[in-house]
Amino acid sequence: MSLKQLYQRFRNWQRQPLSYKEISSELRCCCNCGQEYAGAFCPRCGQKAKAGRITWTTARNGLLDLFGLGSRSLPYSVWQLLWRPGYFISDYINGMWQVSFPPVKMLVIVALLVFFMGQLLFPEYWGAVIEDQPATVTSTGVAYYVDSAIGWLSAHPEWGILFIFSILILPTWFVFRHAPRNPLHTLPQGFFIQVFITIQYFVWSFILSLALVWTGMNAQQVWAVSVCFLPLMVIVDYKQLFGYGWMGTLWRLAAIVVIIALSLLLIAVFSVSLDQPDGYLVEHHYRPIFIIMTFAAGFGTLLSLTDAINRRSWRERGVWRSMLLPLLFFMVMVICLIVLEIQRPGEFIQALLK
Repeated sequence: MSLKQLYQRFRNWQRQPLSYKEISSELRCCCNCGQEYAGAFCPRCGQKAKAGRITWTTARNGLLDLFGLGSRSLPYSVWQLLWRPGYFISDYINGMWQVSFPPVKMLVIVALLVFFMGQLLFPEYWGAVIEDQPATVTSTGVAYYVDSAIGWLSAHPEWGILFIFSILILPTWFVFRHAPRNPLHTLPQGFFIQVFITIQYFVWSFILSLALVWTGMNAQQVWAVSVCFLPLMVIVDYKQLFGYGWMGTLWRLAAIVVIIALSLLLIAVFSVSLDQPDGYLVEHHYRPIFIIMTFAAGFGTLLSLTDAINRRSWRERGVWRSMLLPLLFFMVMVICLIVLEIQRPGEFIQALLK
């Protein structure tokens, strides 16, 4: 078999890995409720048709279920998530729950296994990445709650990394809501998308750590490689999940990165404004309004432009009419920036640099 045929076989498996047997027409009597039926499960109580006399297979399956290795097994779900991640996630959010281990439970188990095995196999690396004893919180006021939350997330890395990936939920919903595959996906579906991607990142980071640490790399080099691997993983996931080509996926992910960057900049500028002397916001009460308008117009420019490209609205409305809304948002953003700069020259730029 040639390499091309092997690759085509792999691609077919990615798109359709499961095959189900035909339902038997043989009538059975349920051992649990006495219902007579045809098929693999009782329609009244849901018990399997194979249930009956206890054998060694029953004992083995009971032990496997104890460790999450039985029906909807954890290793099978992780394997699918590594080699057909976007298709596997698409299957789950479209209702094929039976083929997947429960995702939130899988996140906790995989995180515990990864960090336990990481500490056991190469403690120097994982000790450099994860602090065993989080620092004591000494700040006061609002900063105390922020530092406490950061400390808790550091002590619970599975939820900390999930929180980081959860930042992608809303911009993903905005940018990919007209995708060829899984259009108009909901925000709860977006949550489970990021849960699966978090699990995938844990597993791949552990595999990369094994490979790189045994080649002699230090902790900083391993961490840098795993962080650089993250964008490639997300690109492959989104391409398979939403059905765009490579370039279509890349520029939409770039739009998401810009949205997140604008959000962080808005928070940074506001924090700088709050650090100003007393009376500053009273004297310059208009500035928070113009700052919000500036970033809102930036969001509007990006999202309206993305929406116009996704819908290909220029085919019906023409280029100028399609670009009218993005241009309007852009002009509002420019005007707000000019007003901020005229009132206090250089302050907005200094806030961004800080």
